[in-house]
Amino acid sequence: MSYGITPKVIHPEGNKEIALPKREIRALAADTFDGKIHIEWDPQAQVTPLGQLSFFIQFLKMGHLFLPWVD
Repeated sequence: MSYGITPKVIHPEGNKEIALPKREIRALAADTFDGKIHIEWDPQAQVTPLGQLSFFIQFLKMGHLFLPWVD
């Protein structure tokens, strides 16, 4: 027996895409053992000379992990 009632959609399929404006970050600062350094990169380059090494150095310094890692 059909009553002609359609079910109410509680949760539509999929998620809405949030369109955020893209920002291009060209420079950052990292605190290393030799002091604060400024990191810049070319967004068009395929690779960088040191990659993410400067951020890894900051991680070791801020987490007090360098000496235990070296010893």
